[in-house]
Amino acid sequence: MYDRSTLNGPKTFEIISQGERSRIPLIVHIPHSSVFIPEDERLTFCHSDLELNDELLRMTDRYTDDLFSEAIKLGGTLFVNRVSRLVCDPERFPDDESEPMSTKGMGAVYTKTSAGNQLKVDSFGSGDKNEVMNKYFHPYSKTLEEEVTKMLEAFEKCFIIDGHSFPSIPSPYEDPNSQRPDICFGYDPFHAPNDQFKDIENICKSNNYGSGHNEPFSGSYVPLKYFEKESKVKSLMIEIRRGTYMNESTGSKSQQYDQTKNLISEVMREIVSTL
Repeated sequence: MYDRSTLNGPKTFEIISQGERSRIPLIVHIPHSSVFIPEDERLTFCHSDLELNDELLRMTDRYTDDLFSEAIKLGGTLFVNRVSRLVCDPERFPDDESEPMSTKGMGAVYTKTSAGNQLKVDSFGSGDKNEVMNKYFHPYSKTLEEEVTKMLEAFEKCFIIDGHSFPSIPSPYEDPNSQRPDICFGYDPFHAPNDQFKDIENICKSNNYGSGHNEPFSGSYVPLKYFEKESKVKSLMIEIRRGTYMNESTGSKSQQYDQTKNLISEVMREIVSTL
């Protein structure tokens, strides 16, 4: 594997491919798999280590960097956030006015827990938030945008798979009545790969995994430069229900882990076969 990350200082995200560039127009984006909180950022949280670990267990899409790693073997690029979303969530709009989750204290920089309780120390203010955005969010989004641009220049198209997982029981900020299929495919109509849904749904069905669309989560990541502007950028979010691959109480892998990983690999191979 070839690590194409070019950040100065601590590595806050990784760009991984087989060589110096992708052989196919595929980027697999993994924004929420990390539990790492840098020491200086830890000081901004008002919770004990035990409380923070509980929140990380609820909010982290554990193992998704591995579950979607077939992308590298297929010749694509794996773009992985290596800092916890509790520090900065790169899959948010940068301004709170445009980001719906900001009303719950969970915009690009979280100030509330999943249960709606205070997350940061009282002294954490707008200046601290701007510092976090400049340190984590903006370099991340700029680099990911550049990766998409390179794909468009090289292949005249780009397919983004947005890799996530979700808890079997809705979090307090979610709709308690939302459907919880084994696999959720999320997309924005402008960037949706509509001709592929039937085949990937059949793959899920043949492996005894249920699937659904845009519930409990909808949409899929596209850099703002191209969002609803460039139809050559396709994007599909693949959300995996955590109960299909891990013990949600402990965070450890379950016996079904390899089966779920193989399913995701098969879905990705089907997508790549049409690129």
